[in-house]
Amino acid sequence: MLGPDDRMNEGRENGADSRFVHIITYGCQMNVFDTHRILQVLRPLGYRETDDPAMADLILLNTCSVRDRPEQKVIGTVTRLKPLKESRPDMMMGVCGCVGQQHGRALLDRLPWLDLVFGTDNILDLPDMLAATHKGRRVANTRRMKRREYEFVGVDPAVERGPTAFLTIIKGCDKVCTYCIVPRVRGREVSKPADVVEAEVRSLVASGVRDVTLLGQNVNSYGKDLQDGPDFTGLLERLDGIPGLSRLRFVTSHPADADQGMLECFGRLPRLAEYLHLPVQSGSNRILKLMRRGYTVREYLRCIDTARKASPDIAVSTDFIVGFPGETDEDHRMSLDLIRAVRFDAIFSFKYSPRPGTRAVRMEDDVPEEVKAARLLELQTLQDGIMAERMSRFLGRVEEVLVEGPSRASGFEWMGRTRTNRIVNFPPPEGASIGPGDLVDVRIDEIKAHSLRGTVLP
Repeated sequence: MLGPDDRMNEGRENGADSRFVHIITYGCQMNVFDTHRILQVLRPLGYRETDDPAMADLILLNTCSVRDRPEQKVIGTVTRLKPLKESRPDMMMGVCGCVGQQHGRALLDRLPWLDLVFGTDNILDLPDMLAATHKGRRVANTRRMKRREYEFVGVDPAVERGPTAFLTIIKGCDKVCTYCIVPRVRGREVSKPADVVEAEVRSLVASGVRDVTLLGQNVNSYGKDLQDGPDFTGLLERLDGIPGLSRLRFVTSHPADADQGMLECFGRLPRLAEYLHLPVQSGSNRILKLMRRGYTVREYLRCIDTARKASPDIAVSTDFIVGFPGETDEDHRMSLDLIRAVRFDAIFSFKYSPRPGTRAVRMEDDVPEEVKAARLLELQTLQDGIMAERMSRFLGRVEEVLVEGPSRASGFEWMGRTRTNRIVNFPPPEGASIGPGDLVDVRIDEIKAHSLRGTVLP
C-alpha cells in the first residue's frame, strides 16, 4: 500500500495524475476477493491503493450485512469519515458490497455526504459511476445481472499480494435458509465455467501464488447450474493436477451438498489441504428445521465421520448461531453436546440478529438478549477448552509451513500456515534465506492461544 511519502514521489501514469483509493473491507473472504477486483477495475483509471484515508481521492467501504453488528459498524465508520469529506469536498466516498445492495439509494438519503452506492453485481460499472460523480451527480447502482447473463470480473494476478489468493468460483445461494440475507444481496447461484477457473488458477500460480482458496457462499454447490462441465468434486480433481500449486482450499461448504465424493477428496488429492469449514449452525434438529438447513444432526455427523476417515488429522471448523427464534435451553444443550461430540478445531459463533427480507424476521425474536449472551459465552468457553486440547497435539511435531510474510506478532519473525490452517510464527533460520512462498519444515515448540510457534529445521 502507498502512504504519504509514496504519493509525493509518484508523478504521472499514462499521462494523467495518479489518484489514490482507500478501501475498508468488512466481512468474509468473498469481500476480500471483491476488494481486489475493485482495485483491478480502478487501475486503468490511474488509481493506486493507499492505507491513509486522508491521502485518498476515493474512499470505499466494501461491506457485509450477514449480521446486524457489521452493518452498524459500516454506518459508524461512514459517520466518522464525514469530517474528512467536509474538509476535502473533491474527495469521493462510497459504500459497496452487501450493505450497498441491500439499502441502495436509501443510503444516499440517510448519509448526504456519500457520493455513490453500488451493489454486489456492479463492480464492472464503477468507471461509469465515477465519471458521473465527477460531474456532480450522486449515484446509486444496485442493478442485478440476470442469472444467464452474469459476468464475473476476470482475475488479474498483479492485484494479488503474496503467495496466497482467493478465487470466487460460484456466486449467490439457492438454499434460502430462514435467517440468511445472502440470497437477497448476492442473488441466485451462478457457477464460473471450469475452463475459466482452471485458467485463473494457472495464472495465479504463474505469478507466484502457491495456496489458492476457492470461494462461494455455497461453494460445494458448484456446477449444478452448468449444462456442461464437472461438479465440485470433479473441479477439485481437475485443479489438483496444476503444476506449481502447493495447496488448494475451499470455503464455505454446505452440509446438505457435502457428498461422500467431496469428503473423500481429503484423503486422495495431494494438494487439497486438510481443512474443512462446514457450518452446522445448531445441534438441535428442531432448530435446524426452523432454519431450513436441509439436514439433521445425524447427517452432519456422518459428514464429519467420512472426512475424518479419509484424513484422520483433518482440521474441522464450523459456525453456530445462538438464540435463534424459539431456541430453548434444551436446544442450546444439544448444541453443546454436538461440540463435545465433534471436537471442532475452531468455531465461529454469533448471537442471532433479525435481517430484513429473511423469513426468520417474521418469527418472534423471543430469546432475551441476556440469554443469548449467556449462551454464547457458555458455547465459546466450552470450545476454548476443546481448541486448546486439539492444538496441544502439535507440540513437538514437524509441520510443513507455507511462508506468507512477516509475523504480525513480531517484526523479527516470519509467519506461515500449516496445511490444517494453523498460523505458525518462527524466527528466520540461521544461515538460510527464506521468504514468502517457500515451504519449510517447522518443529512446533510452543502452543499459543490461537497460534503456534516453532523452529525451522535444516
